[in-house]
Amino acid sequence: MAAFATLLVSPPPAGASSTILCKGFTACAKAGYSNFGYAAVYRQMFWRMYSGHNCTNYMAYRMIQAGMSSTRPWSGSGNARNWGVVFSSKTNQTPMVGSVAWWSANHVAYVEQVVDANTIVISEDHYGGDFDWRRIVRSGGGWPTGFIHLRDVALKATAAPAVTGTAQVGQTVTAKPATWSPAPSATSYQWTANGVAIAKATSATLAVTPDLLGKALAVKVAASRTSYLSASSVSKATAAVLPGVLKQTQTPAVTGIPKVGAVLTATPGGWTPAPASMVLSWRADGVPIPGATGSTLRLGPAQLSKKITVVTTAAKTGYTTATSTSAATAPVGPEKLTMSKAPGLTGVARVGGVLEVTPGQVTPAAATGYQWFRDDQPVPGANAARYPVTSADLGHVLSVKVAYTRPGYTTIERVLRAPIRTRSIPVVRLRAASSRAVVVRLTAAGIDPVNAFVRITEGANATSWHQLVNARSTFTPRWLKPGTHRLTVTVRRSPWIEARTVTLTVTIPR
Repeated sequence: MAAFATLLVSPPPAGASSTILCKGFTACAKAGYSNFGYAAVYRQMFWRMYSGHNCTNYMAYRMIQAGMSSTRPWSGSGNARNWGVVFSSKTNQTPMVGSVAWWSANHVAYVEQVVDANTIVISEDHYGGDFDWRRIVRSGGGWPTGFIHLRDVALKATAAPAVTGTAQVGQTVTAKPATWSPAPSATSYQWTANGVAIAKATSATLAVTPDLLGKALAVKVAASRTSYLSASSVSKATAAVLPGVLKQTQTPAVTGIPKVGAVLTATPGGWTPAPASMVLSWRADGVPIPGATGSTLRLGPAQLSKKITVVTTAAKTGYTTATSTSAATAPVGPEKLTMSKAPGLTGVARVGGVLEVTPGQVTPAAATGYQWFRDDQPVPGANAARYPVTSADLGHVLSVKVAYTRPGYTTIERVLRAPIRTRSIPVVRLRAASSRAVVVRLTAAGIDPVNAFVRITEGANATSWHQLVNARSTFTPRWLKPGTHRLTVTVRRSPWIEARTVTLTVTIPR
Protein backbone atom coordinates (compact mmCIF):
# COMPACT_ATOMS: atom_id res chain seq x y z
CA MET A 1 0.00 0.00 0.00
CA ALA A 2 3.03 2.30 0.28
CA ALA A 3 2.81 3.04 -3.44
CA PHE A 4 -0.49 4.84 -2.84
CA ALA A 5 0.48 6.83 0.22
CA THR A 6 1.25 10.02 -1.65
CA LEU A 7 -2.24 9.97 -3.17
CA LEU A 8 -3.81 10.73 0.17
CA VAL A 9 -3.01 14.44 0.23
CA SER A 10 -5.53 17.22 0.74
CA PRO A 11 -5.78 19.89 -1.99
CA PRO A 12 -4.31 23.33 -1.45
CA PRO A 13 -6.50 25.32 0.97
CA ALA A 14 -9.28 27.21 -0.76
CA GLY A 15 -8.50 30.91 -0.72
CA ALA A 16 -10.80 33.86 -1.09
CA SER A 17 -11.08 32.94 -4.78
CA SER A 18 -13.08 29.78 -3.96
CA THR A 19 -16.72 29.53 -2.94
CA ILE A 20 -18.15 26.28 -1.62
CA LEU A 21 -21.50 25.68 -3.29
CA CYS A 22 -22.35 22.50 -1.36
CA LYS A 23 -20.58 19.88 0.74
CA GLY A 24 -21.36 16.21 1.25
CA PHE A 25 -23.28 13.81 -0.95
CA THR A 26 -26.60 14.33 0.81
CA ALA A 27 -26.38 18.09 1.16
CA CYS A 28 -25.27 18.51 -2.44
CA ALA A 29 -28.11 16.33 -3.71
CA LYS A 30 -30.65 18.37 -1.73
CA ALA A 31 -29.17 21.56 -3.18
CA GLY A 32 -29.47 20.18 -6.72
CA TYR A 33 -25.79 19.31 -7.24
CA SER A 34 -25.29 15.76 -8.54
CA ASN A 35 -22.56 13.34 -7.51
CA PHE A 36 -23.21 11.36 -10.74
CA GLY A 37 -23.64 8.05 -8.87
CA TYR A 38 -20.32 8.31 -7.04
CA ALA A 39 -22.01 8.24 -3.62
CA ALA A 40 -23.02 4.63 -4.23
CA VAL A 41 -19.56 3.45 -5.34
CA TYR A 42 -16.99 5.75 -3.72
CA ARG A 43 -15.76 2.93 -1.50
CA GLN A 44 -14.63 1.09 -4.65
CA MET A 45 -11.26 1.66 -6.28
CA PHE A 46 -11.08 3.15 -9.78
CA TRP A 47 -7.83 3.11 -11.77
CA ARG A 48 -6.30 1.51 -8.63
CA MET A 49 -6.68 4.77 -6.68
CA TYR A 50 -7.50 4.66 -2.98
CA SER A 51 -11.21 4.12 -2.34
CA GLY A 52 -13.31 6.34 -0.15
CA HIS A 53 -13.07 10.11 -0.11
CA ASN A 54 -10.15 10.78 -2.44
CA CYS A 55 -9.76 13.26 -5.32
CA THR A 56 -8.00 10.86 -7.72
CA ASN A 57 -10.50 8.05 -7.16
CA TYR A 58 -13.39 10.44 -7.92
CA MET A 59 -11.73 11.71 -11.09
CA ALA A 60 -10.90 8.20 -12.26
CA TYR A 61 -14.58 7.32 -11.75
CA ARG A 62 -15.72 10.34 -13.80
CA MET A 63 -13.29 9.57 -16.64
CA ILE A 64 -14.43 5.93 -16.78
CA GLN A 65 -18.02 7.15 -16.67
CA ALA A 66 -17.19 9.41 -19.63
CA GLY A 67 -16.03 6.43 -21.70
CA MET A 68 -12.39 5.81 -20.80
CA SER A 69 -11.08 2.32 -20.03
CA SER A 70 -11.42 1.01 -16.46
CA THR A 71 -7.69 0.26 -16.61
CA ARG A 72 -5.46 3.13 -15.53
CA PRO A 73 -4.04 4.62 -18.76
CA TRP A 74 -0.49 4.95 -17.43
CA SER A 75 1.94 3.05 -15.23
CA GLY A 76 3.67 4.44 -12.21
CA SER A 77 2.44 6.78 -9.51
CA GLY A 78 -1.25 7.69 -9.39
CA ASN A 79 -0.44 10.86 -7.42
CA ALA A 80 -2.70 13.78 -8.33
CA ARG A 81 0.43 15.92 -8.84
CA ASN A 82 1.57 13.34 -11.42
CA TRP A 83 -1.54 13.62 -13.65
CA GLY A 84 -0.50 16.79 -15.43
CA VAL A 85 2.96 15.32 -15.98
CA VAL A 86 1.65 12.05 -17.38
CA PHE A 87 -0.81 13.87 -19.65
CA SER A 88 1.43 16.85 -20.43
CA SER A 89 0.53 16.68 -24.13
CA LYS A 90 -3.16 17.04 -23.20
CA THR A 91 -2.71 19.74 -20.57
CA ASN A 92 -3.07 23.48 -21.20
CA GLN A 93 -4.45 26.61 -19.57
CA THR A 94 -7.89 26.49 -21.19
CA PRO A 95 -10.73 25.13 -19.03
CA MET A 96 -13.36 23.05 -20.82
CA VAL A 97 -16.48 21.41 -19.45
CA GLY A 98 -15.47 17.84 -18.65
CA SER A 99 -11.74 18.61 -18.40
CA VAL A 100 -9.67 17.73 -15.35
CA ALA A 101 -8.70 20.73 -13.22
CA TRP A 102 -5.16 19.94 -12.02
CA TRP A 103 -3.13 21.41 -9.21
CA SER A 104 0.54 20.45 -9.22
CA ALA A 105 0.35 20.75 -5.42
CA ASN A 106 -1.50 17.38 -5.56
CA HIS A 107 -5.20 17.75 -6.38
CA VAL A 108 -7.57 17.07 -9.28
CA ALA A 109 -11.23 18.01 -9.83
CA TYR A 110 -13.90 17.84 -12.52
CA VAL A 111 -14.81 21.02 -14.44
CA GLU A 112 -18.60 21.17 -14.42
CA GLN A 113 -19.02 24.67 -15.81
CA VAL A 114 -16.89 27.41 -17.39
CA VAL A 115 -18.62 30.65 -16.41
CA ASP A 116 -16.05 32.77 -18.19
CA ALA A 117 -12.31 32.79 -18.86
CA ASN A 118 -11.63 33.50 -15.17
CA THR A 119 -14.41 31.58 -13.38
CA ILE A 120 -15.11 27.86 -13.26
CA VAL A 121 -17.36 25.53 -11.26
CA ILE A 122 -15.91 22.19 -10.22
CA SER A 123 -16.98 19.05 -8.37
CA GLU A 124 -14.37 17.24 -6.29
CA ASP A 125 -13.65 14.87 -3.44
CA HIS A 126 -10.95 15.13 -0.77
CA TYR A 127 -8.90 12.68 1.20
CA GLY A 128 -9.71 13.27 4.84
CA GLY A 129 -12.57 15.51 3.72
CA ASP A 130 -15.79 15.22 1.78
CA PHE A 131 -17.38 15.62 -1.65
CA ASP A 132 -18.24 19.20 -2.68
CA TRP A 133 -18.94 21.61 -5.51
CA ARG A 134 -16.89 24.89 -5.70
CA ARG A 135 -16.80 28.04 -7.74
CA ILE A 136 -13.23 29.21 -8.39
CA VAL A 137 -12.20 32.68 -9.57
CA ARG A 138 -8.76 33.15 -11.11
CA SER A 139 -7.86 36.25 -9.05
CA GLY A 140 -6.77 35.76 -5.46
CA GLY A 141 -4.98 32.42 -5.91
CA GLY A 142 -6.28 28.86 -5.94
CA TRP A 143 -6.59 28.69 -9.77
CA PRO A 144 -5.64 25.25 -11.20
CA THR A 145 -2.11 24.75 -12.52
CA GLY A 146 -3.63 23.52 -15.76
CA PHE A 147 -6.49 21.64 -17.37
CA ILE A 148 -6.15 18.05 -18.65
CA HIS A 149 -8.33 17.28 -21.67
CA LEU A 150 -9.13 13.55 -21.52
CA ARG A 151 -12.89 13.43 -22.08
CA ASP A 152 -14.13 16.98 -22.54
CA VAL A 153 -17.91 17.28 -22.94
CA ALA A 154 -19.17 17.89 -26.47
CA LEU A 155 -22.36 19.58 -27.53
CA LYS A 156 -25.11 16.99 -28.05
CA ALA A 157 -27.75 17.06 -30.73
CA THR A 158 -31.07 16.24 -29.11
CA ALA A 159 -32.81 16.29 -32.50
CA ALA A 160 -31.10 15.93 -35.89
CA PRO A 161 -31.61 18.51 -38.62
CA ALA A 162 -34.03 17.71 -41.41
CA VAL A 163 -34.41 18.61 -45.09
CA THR A 164 -37.73 20.16 -46.09
CA GLY A 165 -39.00 20.80 -49.61
CA THR A 166 -39.00 18.66 -52.76
CA ALA A 167 -35.68 17.19 -53.91
CA GLN A 168 -36.19 17.92 -57.61
CA VAL A 169 -34.23 19.83 -60.20
CA GLY A 170 -35.27 23.51 -60.14
CA GLN A 171 -36.64 23.39 -56.58
CA THR A 172 -35.13 24.75 -53.35
CA VAL A 173 -34.70 22.64 -50.21
CA THR A 174 -34.29 24.12 -46.74
CA ALA A 175 -32.49 22.88 -43.64
CA LYS A 176 -34.62 22.62 -40.52
CA PRO A 177 -32.07 23.30 -37.75
CA ALA A 178 -31.03 20.70 -35.22
CA THR A 179 -31.65 21.22 -31.50
CA TRP A 180 -28.71 21.04 -29.09
CA SER A 181 -27.90 20.65 -25.43
CA PRO A 182 -26.70 23.12 -24.32
CA ALA A 183 -27.73 25.67 -26.91
CA PRO A 184 -24.85 26.52 -29.28
CA SER A 185 -23.51 30.01 -29.78
CA ALA A 186 -22.92 29.46 -33.50
CA THR A 187 -24.00 27.01 -36.23
CA SER A 188 -22.92 26.39 -39.81
CA TYR A 189 -24.26 24.33 -42.72
CA GLN A 190 -22.79 22.02 -45.35
CA TRP A 191 -24.97 20.33 -47.97
CA THR A 192 -23.97 16.96 -49.44
CA ALA A 193 -25.01 14.90 -52.46
CA ASN A 194 -24.60 11.15 -52.04
CA GLY A 195 -22.43 11.92 -49.02
CA VAL A 196 -20.04 14.24 -50.90
CA ALA A 197 -19.85 17.91 -49.92
CA ILE A 198 -21.34 20.30 -52.49
CA ALA A 199 -18.95 23.19 -53.15
CA LYS A 200 -20.10 26.55 -51.71
CA ALA A 201 -23.37 25.02 -50.45
CA THR A 202 -23.07 26.41 -46.90
CA SER A 203 -26.32 28.31 -46.31
CA ALA A 204 -29.58 27.12 -44.79
CA THR A 205 -31.10 26.69 -48.26
CA LEU A 206 -29.97 24.87 -51.41
CA ALA A 207 -31.05 25.36 -55.02
CA VAL A 208 -31.29 21.91 -56.65
CA THR A 209 -29.36 22.00 -59.94
CA PRO A 210 -29.16 19.44 -62.79
CA ASP A 211 -25.75 18.18 -61.63
CA LEU A 212 -27.50 16.85 -58.51
CA LEU A 213 -29.85 14.68 -60.56
CA GLY A 214 -30.28 11.22 -59.07
CA LYS A 215 -28.33 12.05 -55.93
CA ALA A 216 -29.56 11.93 -52.34
CA LEU A 217 -29.30 15.26 -50.52
CA ALA A 218 -28.48 15.78 -46.87
CA VAL A 219 -27.34 18.65 -44.69
CA LYS A 220 -24.67 18.59 -42.00
CA VAL A 221 -25.06 21.18 -39.25
CA ALA A 222 -22.03 22.00 -37.08
CA ALA A 223 -22.51 23.68 -33.70
CA SER A 224 -20.05 25.36 -31.38
CA ARG A 225 -20.08 26.92 -27.91
CA THR A 226 -17.32 28.27 -25.77
CA SER A 227 -15.87 25.69 -23.33
CA TYR A 228 -17.52 22.72 -25.08
CA LEU A 229 -16.24 20.49 -27.84
CA SER A 230 -17.89 21.31 -31.13
CA ALA A 231 -20.25 18.73 -32.60
CA SER A 232 -22.14 18.09 -35.79
CA SER A 233 -25.34 16.32 -36.79
CA VAL A 234 -26.42 15.06 -40.21
CA SER A 235 -29.97 14.91 -41.50
CA LYS A 236 -31.50 11.87 -43.08
CA ALA A 237 -30.86 11.78 -46.83
CA THR A 238 -33.65 12.63 -49.21
CA ALA A 239 -34.79 10.34 -51.97
CA ALA A 240 -32.84 10.75 -55.21
CA VAL A 241 -33.36 14.11 -56.88
CA LEU A 242 -36.23 13.73 -59.33
CA PRO A 243 -35.67 14.21 -63.09
CA GLY A 244 -37.84 14.18 -66.21
CA VAL A 245 -39.29 10.96 -67.60
CA LEU A 246 -38.27 8.92 -70.68
CA LYS A 247 -41.26 7.33 -72.46
CA GLN A 248 -40.88 3.81 -73.77
CA THR A 249 -41.90 3.07 -77.39
CA GLN A 250 -40.62 -0.52 -77.78
CA THR A 251 -39.97 -3.31 -75.25
CA PRO A 252 -36.63 -5.22 -75.33
CA ALA A 253 -36.77 -8.76 -76.74
CA VAL A 254 -34.65 -11.97 -76.71
CA THR A 255 -34.33 -14.34 -79.67
CA GLY A 256 -32.60 -17.75 -79.98
CA ILE A 257 -32.91 -21.29 -78.56
CA PRO A 258 -32.45 -21.45 -74.74
CA LYS A 259 -30.04 -24.38 -74.41
CA VAL A 260 -26.59 -24.70 -72.87
CA GLY A 261 -24.03 -23.75 -75.53
CA ALA A 262 -26.53 -21.78 -77.67
CA VAL A 263 -26.33 -18.00 -78.34
CA LEU A 264 -29.20 -15.60 -77.54
CA THR A 265 -29.56 -12.15 -79.15
CA ALA A 266 -31.12 -9.03 -77.57
CA THR A 267 -33.14 -6.23 -79.21
CA PRO A 268 -32.68 -3.28 -76.82
CA GLY A 269 -36.08 -1.53 -77.24
CA GLY A 270 -36.72 2.20 -77.75
CA TRP A 271 -37.66 5.48 -75.91
CA THR A 272 -38.65 9.02 -76.71
CA PRO A 273 -36.85 11.31 -76.61
CA ALA A 274 -33.94 9.22 -77.78
CA PRO A 275 -31.71 8.34 -74.82
CA ALA A 276 -28.06 9.37 -74.78
CA SER A 277 -27.05 5.84 -73.81
CA MET A 278 -28.52 2.34 -73.49
CA VAL A 279 -26.91 -0.42 -71.44
CA LEU A 280 -27.87 -4.10 -71.63
CA SER A 281 -27.77 -6.50 -68.71
CA TRP A 282 -28.56 -10.21 -69.10
CA ARG A 283 -30.24 -11.99 -66.20
CA ALA A 284 -30.92 -15.59 -65.21
CA ASP A 285 -34.06 -15.99 -63.07
CA GLY A 286 -33.83 -12.26 -62.43
CA VAL A 287 -30.23 -12.30 -61.17
CA PRO A 288 -27.63 -10.38 -63.22
CA ILE A 289 -25.13 -12.59 -65.07
CA PRO A 290 -21.63 -11.23 -64.29
CA GLY A 291 -20.05 -9.54 -67.31
CA ALA A 292 -23.05 -10.19 -69.58
CA THR A 293 -23.68 -6.70 -71.00
CA GLY A 294 -23.40 -7.24 -74.77
CA SER A 295 -26.08 -7.69 -77.38
CA THR A 296 -25.52 -11.49 -77.41
CA LEU A 297 -25.18 -14.11 -74.68
CA ARG A 298 -23.67 -17.59 -74.96
CA LEU A 299 -25.46 -19.84 -72.45
CA GLY A 300 -23.31 -21.82 -70.05
CA PRO A 301 -23.87 -24.45 -67.34
CA ALA A 302 -24.59 -21.72 -64.76
CA GLN A 303 -27.79 -20.84 -66.64
CA LEU A 304 -29.16 -24.42 -66.71
CA SER A 305 -32.89 -24.58 -65.89
CA LYS A 306 -33.11 -20.79 -65.53
CA LYS A 307 -35.23 -18.36 -67.51
CA ILE A 308 -33.26 -15.69 -69.35
CA THR A 309 -34.21 -12.03 -69.72
CA VAL A 310 -32.42 -8.90 -70.89
CA VAL A 311 -32.77 -5.56 -69.11
CA THR A 312 -32.15 -2.32 -71.02
CA THR A 313 -31.19 0.77 -69.03
CA ALA A 314 -31.66 4.07 -70.88
CA ALA A 315 -30.17 7.38 -69.67
CA LYS A 316 -30.34 11.05 -70.65
CA THR A 317 -29.15 14.10 -68.70
CA GLY A 318 -32.02 15.67 -66.79
CA TYR A 319 -34.24 12.57 -67.13
CA THR A 320 -34.93 9.62 -64.94
CA THR A 321 -32.84 6.62 -65.87
CA ALA A 322 -35.34 4.14 -67.29
CA THR A 323 -35.21 0.35 -67.32
CA SER A 324 -37.26 -2.19 -69.22
CA THR A 325 -37.17 -5.98 -69.11
CA SER A 326 -37.86 -8.41 -71.95
CA ALA A 327 -40.17 -11.40 -71.70
CA ALA A 328 -38.43 -14.45 -70.22
CA THR A 329 -37.30 -17.41 -72.33
CA ALA A 330 -38.25 -20.97 -71.52
CA PRO A 331 -35.94 -22.62 -68.95
CA VAL A 332 -32.49 -23.29 -70.39
CA GLY A 333 -32.18 -26.98 -71.34
CA PRO A 334 -29.18 -29.24 -70.51
CA GLU A 335 -26.77 -31.36 -72.49
CA LYS A 336 -26.40 -35.09 -71.67
CA LEU A 337 -23.67 -37.16 -70.03
CA THR A 338 -22.71 -40.48 -71.64
CA MET A 339 -21.80 -43.46 -69.43
CA SER A 340 -18.96 -45.54 -70.88
CA LYS A 341 -18.42 -47.81 -67.85
CA ALA A 342 -20.94 -48.68 -65.12
CA PRO A 343 -19.91 -48.58 -61.43
CA GLY A 344 -19.69 -51.82 -59.41
CA LEU A 345 -19.93 -52.90 -55.78
CA THR A 346 -17.26 -55.01 -54.06
CA GLY A 347 -16.96 -56.43 -50.55
CA VAL A 348 -19.22 -58.49 -48.27
CA ALA A 349 -22.12 -57.17 -46.24
CA ARG A 350 -20.99 -58.39 -42.84
CA VAL A 351 -20.31 -56.50 -39.62
CA GLY A 352 -16.69 -55.41 -39.60
CA GLY A 353 -16.41 -55.77 -43.37
CA VAL A 354 -16.21 -53.04 -46.02
CA LEU A 355 -18.33 -52.38 -49.09
CA GLU A 356 -16.73 -50.26 -51.78
CA VAL A 357 -17.82 -48.78 -55.09
CA THR A 358 -15.62 -49.23 -58.13
CA PRO A 359 -16.33 -45.98 -60.01
CA GLY A 360 -17.77 -45.88 -63.45
CA GLN A 361 -16.79 -43.53 -66.25
CA VAL A 362 -18.84 -40.84 -67.97
CA THR A 363 -18.12 -38.48 -70.86
CA PRO A 364 -17.33 -35.66 -70.45
CA ALA A 365 -15.74 -36.03 -67.00
CA ALA A 366 -18.11 -35.35 -64.12
CA ALA A 367 -18.09 -35.23 -60.32
CA THR A 368 -19.04 -38.47 -58.57
CA GLY A 369 -21.19 -38.42 -55.44
CA TYR A 370 -22.22 -41.23 -53.11
CA GLN A 371 -25.07 -41.84 -50.67
CA TRP A 372 -25.36 -45.13 -48.78
CA PHE A 373 -28.74 -46.50 -47.70
CA ARG A 374 -29.89 -48.95 -45.07
CA ASP A 375 -33.16 -50.57 -46.21
CA ASP A 376 -33.61 -47.61 -48.57
CA GLN A 377 -33.17 -45.06 -45.77
CA PRO A 378 -30.17 -42.71 -46.13
CA VAL A 379 -27.33 -43.36 -43.70
CA PRO A 380 -26.36 -39.92 -42.31
CA GLY A 381 -22.81 -38.91 -43.26
CA ALA A 382 -22.22 -41.99 -45.44
CA ASN A 383 -21.12 -40.15 -48.59
CA ALA A 384 -17.85 -41.85 -49.56
CA ALA A 385 -17.10 -44.62 -52.04
CA ARG A 386 -16.00 -46.85 -49.14
CA TYR A 387 -18.50 -47.94 -46.47
CA PRO A 388 -17.41 -49.77 -43.28
CA VAL A 389 -20.21 -52.11 -42.22
CA THR A 390 -21.24 -51.71 -38.55
CA SER A 391 -23.52 -53.49 -36.12
CA ALA A 392 -26.21 -50.90 -36.91
CA ASP A 393 -26.49 -52.50 -40.38
CA LEU A 394 -27.18 -55.99 -39.00
CA GLY A 395 -30.14 -57.64 -40.72
CA HIS A 396 -30.55 -54.75 -43.19
CA VAL A 397 -29.95 -54.56 -46.92
CA LEU A 398 -27.26 -52.02 -47.80
CA SER A 399 -27.21 -50.08 -51.05
CA VAL A 400 -25.49 -47.03 -52.51
CA LYS A 401 -26.64 -44.39 -54.98
CA VAL A 402 -23.85 -43.20 -57.26
CA ALA A 403 -24.51 -39.86 -58.96
CA TYR A 404 -22.47 -38.30 -61.78
CA THR A 405 -22.96 -34.55 -62.05
CA ARG A 406 -21.57 -31.82 -64.23
CA PRO A 407 -22.95 -28.29 -64.50
CA GLY A 408 -25.11 -27.93 -67.57
CA TYR A 409 -25.52 -31.70 -68.04
CA THR A 410 -28.19 -34.19 -67.09
CA THR A 411 -27.24 -36.10 -63.93
CA ILE A 412 -26.76 -39.88 -64.22
CA GLU A 413 -27.63 -42.01 -61.15
CA ARG A 414 -27.01 -45.70 -60.51
CA VAL A 415 -28.14 -47.71 -57.45
CA LEU A 416 -26.01 -50.69 -56.36
CA ARG A 417 -27.33 -53.18 -53.76
CA ALA A 418 -25.58 -55.75 -51.60
CA PRO A 419 -26.93 -59.19 -52.61
CA ILE A 420 -27.75 -60.31 -49.04
CA ARG A 421 -28.79 -58.80 -45.75
CA THR A 422 -25.95 -57.79 -43.47
CA ARG A 423 -24.83 -60.60 -41.17
CA SER A 424 -22.36 -60.97 -38.32
CA ILE A 425 -19.57 -63.56 -38.09
CA PRO A 426 -19.96 -65.66 -34.94
CA VAL A 427 -17.08 -66.32 -32.55
CA VAL A 428 -17.17 -69.90 -31.21
CA ARG A 429 -15.96 -70.93 -27.76
CA LEU A 430 -15.88 -74.52 -26.49
CA ARG A 431 -15.22 -75.80 -22.97
CA ALA A 432 -15.63 -79.05 -21.04
CA ALA A 433 -18.52 -78.72 -18.61
CA SER A 434 -18.17 -82.05 -16.79
CA SER A 435 -17.60 -85.69 -17.58
CA ARG A 436 -18.75 -86.36 -21.15
CA ALA A 437 -20.24 -82.84 -21.56
CA VAL A 438 -19.10 -79.74 -23.47
CA VAL A 439 -20.60 -76.25 -23.63
CA VAL A 440 -20.67 -74.33 -26.90
CA ARG A 441 -20.97 -70.56 -26.57
CA LEU A 442 -21.34 -68.01 -29.41
CA THR A 443 -20.80 -64.26 -29.56
CA ALA A 444 -21.27 -61.97 -32.58
CA ALA A 445 -20.88 -58.26 -33.10
CA GLY A 446 -24.20 -56.48 -32.76
CA ILE A 447 -26.12 -59.53 -31.43
CA ASP A 448 -26.70 -60.19 -27.73
CA PRO A 449 -27.50 -62.94 -27.07
CA VAL A 450 -26.82 -65.19 -30.08
CA ASN A 451 -29.41 -67.99 -30.42
CA ALA A 452 -28.31 -69.78 -33.59
CA PHE A 453 -28.37 -73.55 -34.33
CA VAL A 454 -25.10 -75.48 -33.82
CA ARG A 455 -23.83 -79.03 -33.79
CA ILE A 456 -20.53 -80.76 -33.03
CA THR A 457 -18.82 -83.61 -34.87
CA GLU A 458 -15.74 -85.77 -34.42
CA GLY A 459 -14.89 -88.00 -37.31
CA ALA A 460 -17.99 -90.05 -38.08
CA ASN A 461 -19.65 -89.03 -34.83
CA ALA A 462 -22.11 -86.13 -34.88
CA THR A 463 -24.75 -84.59 -32.65
CA SER A 464 -28.07 -83.28 -33.73
CA TRP A 465 -28.59 -79.54 -34.23
CA HIS A 466 -29.12 -77.62 -30.99
CA GLN A 467 -30.56 -74.12 -30.76
CA LEU A 468 -28.53 -72.04 -28.34
CA VAL A 469 -30.34 -70.41 -25.46
CA ASN A 470 -28.76 -67.19 -24.22
CA ALA A 471 -25.90 -67.86 -26.62
CA ARG A 472 -24.95 -71.29 -25.26
CA SER A 473 -25.83 -74.99 -25.32
CA THR A 474 -24.50 -78.12 -23.56
CA PHE A 475 -23.75 -81.30 -25.59
CA THR A 476 -23.53 -84.74 -23.92
CA PRO A 477 -23.14 -87.33 -26.70
CA ARG A 478 -22.44 -90.92 -25.66
CA TRP A 479 -19.31 -91.05 -27.78
CA LEU A 480 -17.75 -88.08 -25.97
CA LYS A 481 -15.46 -90.06 -23.65
CA PRO A 482 -12.85 -88.67 -21.23
CA GLY A 483 -9.66 -87.52 -22.90
CA THR A 484 -8.55 -84.92 -25.46
CA HIS A 485 -10.76 -84.41 -28.52
CA ARG A 486 -10.62 -82.35 -31.74
CA LEU A 487 -14.24 -81.30 -32.10
CA THR A 488 -15.69 -79.50 -35.10
CA VAL A 489 -18.41 -76.95 -34.29
CA THR A 490 -20.73 -75.97 -37.13
CA VAL A 491 -22.90 -72.86 -36.92
CA ARG A 492 -25.94 -72.73 -39.19
CA ARG A 493 -26.48 -69.52 -41.16
CA SER A 494 -29.42 -67.31 -40.16
CA PRO A 495 -30.70 -63.90 -41.32
CA TRP A 496 -28.20 -62.31 -38.90
CA ILE A 497 -25.42 -64.88 -38.55
CA GLU A 498 -22.95 -66.16 -41.16
CA ALA A 499 -22.48 -69.90 -41.33
CA ARG A 500 -19.21 -70.97 -39.77
CA THR A 501 -17.28 -74.16 -39.04
CA VAL A 502 -14.36 -74.25 -36.59
CA THR A 503 -12.33 -77.12 -35.10
CA LEU A 504 -11.30 -76.75 -31.46
CA THR A 505 -9.43 -78.93 -28.98
CA VAL A 506 -11.05 -79.78 -25.66
CA THR A 507 -10.14 -82.17 -22.82
CA ILE A 508 -13.00 -84.13 -21.25
CA PRO A 509 -12.36 -84.94 -17.56
CA ARG A 510 -12.97 -88.36 -16.08
